[in-house]
Amino acid sequence: MKGKISLRQFLKKRKLIVLLVSIMTSLSLIFFSLFGSHETPKPISWMNDLTAVVGRAVSSPGNFVMNFGDSVASLKNTYEENQSLKKQIGVLQDLKVQNESLKAENKELNDLLEIKPTLVDKKVIGGNVIARSPDFWVDYITIDLGSNNGLTTDMSVMSASGLIGRIVEVNPTSSKVQLLTSTANNSMEVAASIQIKDQIVHGVIKEYDRKEQELILSQVAQDAKINKGDMVTTSGLGGVSPEGIIIGEVIEAKTDEFGLSQKVRVKPAADFDDIRKVFVVMQDEEAKQAREEADQAEGEGSDEDSSNE
Repeated sequence: MKGKISLRQFLKKRKLIVLLVSIMTSLSLIFFSLFGSHETPKPISWMNDLTAVVGRAVSSPGNFVMNFGDSVASLKNTYEENQSLKKQIGVLQDLKVQNESLKAENKELNDLLEIKPTLVDKKVIGGNVIARSPDFWVDYITIDLGSNNGLTTDMSVMSASGLIGRIVEVNPTSSKVQLLTSTANNSMEVAASIQIKDQIVHGVIKEYDRKEQELILSQVAQDAKINKGDMVTTSGLGGVSPEGIIIGEVIEAKTDEFGLSQKVRVKPAADFDDIRKVFVVMQDEEAKQAREEADQAEGEGSDEDSSNE
């Protein structure tokens, strides 16, 4: 019938109507955005908000992954830089220690060059301290020189600053040195002298004041005018220590308890808390022979005393 409209025709007309409405709406929105007020129309605002929300939802996971990856890479770089800096600091510390050690050794050798002219015609061998027991810190040290180097007992041992002791035990590749500061019963005695203007005053070092860290020079002439700062050296008497090795300087001189001689307090020239490099003064043949004769005479005297008893 002519008055009836088929379903297909209705749908076609409906689609056309929707299309026209959409076009008109779009044109209206464009018109309002271009020629309308500055305030954004609500439909456009809603569309913008919806687009922003969707964009954030889509981009957030990707941004999180990228930021996390950047953080991990930055952390790794920081760790590697830290490790590299630690290695550099370690190398610098090692170089500093080596530099200080070389400086100290160089100073010792330079000081030895200043001392050596006083040891005329004496052979000096350099060595190193290889052992020092905390229990016998002021008594003994062990050095890396022995009989293979020509060492014998009673040879004088010095640091670059002055006399420190004598050899008391010799092995093929090492030797035991008794220090001037030793408080053992068999502590060494050193014949010493003080040059006072045109006079030489003699005495014997046989004590060490551990509390004051001073050597005691005994049997000094009562009338000797000794002043603070006077230099004390080995006298060479007795055939053990050669003449002229520096021992220390005078701190004070006082009359002893018997009123017959003076006791002189001496500040050691050597630093006994820091002995690393040593120098052994080799005995010449004449000194060795004199020492052997003295030991032999002492032994014969002891035998005679025993027989008289």
